[in-house]
Amino acid sequence: MKILFDYGHGGSDPGANYKGRKEADDVLRLGQAVAKRLRGAGVVVHETRTTNETLGLGARVKRDKADKYDYFVSFHRNAHSPEKARGAEVYTYPTASAKAKDLAVQLQNALVRVRFTNRGAKVTNYYVLRNTRSTVVLIEAGFIDNIEDNRLFDERFDVMVEGLAGCFVD
Repeated sequence: MKILFDYGHGGSDPGANYKGRKEADDVLRLGQAVAKRLRGAGVVVHETRTTNETLGLGARVKRDKADKYDYFVSFHRNAHSPEKARGAEVYTYPTASAKAKDLAVQLQNALVRVRFTNRGAKVTNYYVLRNTRSTVVLIEAGFIDNIEDNRLFDERFDVMVEGLAGCFVD
């Protein structure tokens, strides 16, 4: 199995932020921990970025199209209005394959086991979902502008990593 992990935002685009916490940093940390766990299980994991660098959406999609991947997984943290929303959700494209929809449900269930509020597996028309060639999902690992979601993200980080990695390996 070969997977491309995409850590949203980065560099001049920190993504959502709250009280000094940046989405780009959180998703890099989470994705790289999941990648390390998967590599230990023999899965080939490539990454769109490995540092806090700026990378546009087109470059992310180009990386997917440059090789053949079983999955493209984009990691994000959500934001709405401080302390008004919470929970995790996983997105697929409206015309996604059954394989993508099944993975989205598995990943969503793993995030719910972390104790994030279940916002469900959903569909949307995001650029990376629409333009990648691989089976693609986009993870929103809690709301960065919610103190409780940040507490879960930090205190149950290892549970989250194991759960997400477990969706790809036994």
